[in-house]
Amino acid sequence: MIEQQYAMTGLIIMTTVNMFLGVVMVAEIIPVGYGMCLAGFSMACIVWIVKKQLMGDQRLWESPKQYKKRKGEGV
Repeated sequence: MIEQQYAMTGLIIMTTVNMFLGVVMVAEIIPVGYGMCLAGFSMACIVWIVKKQLMGDQRLWESPKQYKKRKGEGV
């Protein structure tokens, strides 16, 4: 349950950052191109930080060899 709350907090932070950047771009404080790049970079950073905290060094995918080994089909 704690993991779900942590992931949800990450999503809320990501949404808040994107809303702030949207307001800043609409107000023409920063150019849209810079804002979109900053939004993409911030989302990638938040996803990477949350993934590291929740999963450590475990990969998000597995090779076909690892899948077969996990399913017990042999290699």
